[in-house]
Amino acid sequence: MGVWMLLVRKEGREALRSRWFLLTAGSFALIALALAVFSMIGSGYIGLAGFGRTAASLVNLSMLLASLMGLGLGALTWAVERESGTLAYLLSYPISRTQVFLAKAAGGAMALAVAMGLGFGVTGLGIGLGGGLGGPEEIGRYAGLAAGATWLSWIAYGIGMAIGVGLRRQSTALGVTLIAWLVAVFLSDLSLMGLAWAVGISPSWLWWLTLLNPLHGFRILAMVMLNGSPDLLGPAGWFAWRTYGEALGPMLWGTMGAWLLLAVGIAAFRFRGLRDSGL
Repeated sequence: MGVWMLLVRKEGREALRSRWFLLTAGSFALIALALAVFSMIGSGYIGLAGFGRTAASLVNLSMLLASLMGLGLGALTWAVERESGTLAYLLSYPISRTQVFLAKAAGGAMALAVAMGLGFGVTGLGIGLGGGLGGPEEIGRYAGLAAGATWLSWIAYGIGMAIGVGLRRQSTALGVTLIAWLVAVFLSDLSLMGLAWAVGISPSWLWWLTLLNPLHGFRILAMVMLNGSPDLLGPAGWFAWRTYGEALGPMLWGTMGAWLLLAVGIAAFRFRGLRDSGL
């Protein structure tokens, strides 16, 4: 246990010092606070926005930057060590591959939780000082949004680890990461829109196809937590709310949990399959 905790602290420190992590985490915190400050310009005065308007903006910001942050950090976790040769050196010690993998997973997850906590914490403090958080209910919904965004970053981190474990260079890892992110964020939306228009698929099929993308799952979950229903997301969201009602929130949390287990499981399987000569 002592060796494992040393590994976890090592991986956490390295994740926090990663330039990719510092860039994306800093960008998230600054943009989140800027959203709270400037979204009230159109209301006739300058100040910190209230909960509803800022939280709605944070949904899309979290979907974009939390996923990008996790994907890049997960891919670089392996690529940096494989390129420098330190992964083979680490595995030469009397520790198992399982310990190494779990330490990397835990260290990265803690770093992402710190980043998301900083971004949402600073923004929430600003909203609260400006009188935007009206009471315990809004505070709870804001905390739920922060938890969902953190969970999304962990899913992206697991997917990034699954991608990066087979890559040897940082430049390749970042390139593949950006392509995967673009596909998840933009091309999947365009594909679903084109499919719905060309084939005329039913709302039920559109709903299940939407759940194949964890980013869409997070967005729907966020709308459920903030507004009580995902009606604003179109026919798929309306169908889900009418079909599952109050069970929709737990269902979406379960789906995101399944995504996390799948991503981490694939990454662990690929890591165990690496040959020593290929490290």
